[in-house]
Amino acid sequence: MRSIVVCLAVAASLAACDTTRPVSDADRAALEAHETQWGQRDFHSYEFDYSESQLSTNYNVHITVTNDTVSNVIDKNTGQPPAVPRSWPTIDALFNQADFAVQEGDISVSLEYDEQYGYPTLISFTDSSPGGGFLARVSNLQPLP
Repeated sequence: MRSIVVCLAVAASLAACDTTRPVSDADRAALEAHETQWGQRDFHSYEFDYSESQLSTNYNVHITVTNDTVSNVIDKNTGQPPAVPRSWPTIDALFNQADFAVQEGDISVSLEYDEQYGYPTLISFTDSSPGGGFLARVSNLQPLP
């Protein structure tokens, strides 16, 4: 009996740590406002650090974007291009992912934004699929000349 109580207590504490929640009208409005803010920037070349976790896969890379297109990606752990070929997001692509997550009805979402430029610094969503959720973080964004 004690082990059941301990398991329930652990499950409750883990659920309390989850900051994702159903999407509200305020979330939709905030996303739209930040996407507009990002669209008003005066640069289209930039670099940023990007980490992503999903389906028990983790990435930690530095992405360079030139004229709104990914031009270089370096794995921050190895200093080399990532070993696994895949496409990497621009900030616009991350907004597209956030837009999709917010429009889905049965996905819980957590979004945070950069105050200066409006880009998402955190995108986290979970749904009922067995694959789990998606977590992406953006940091150290710097405009390039």
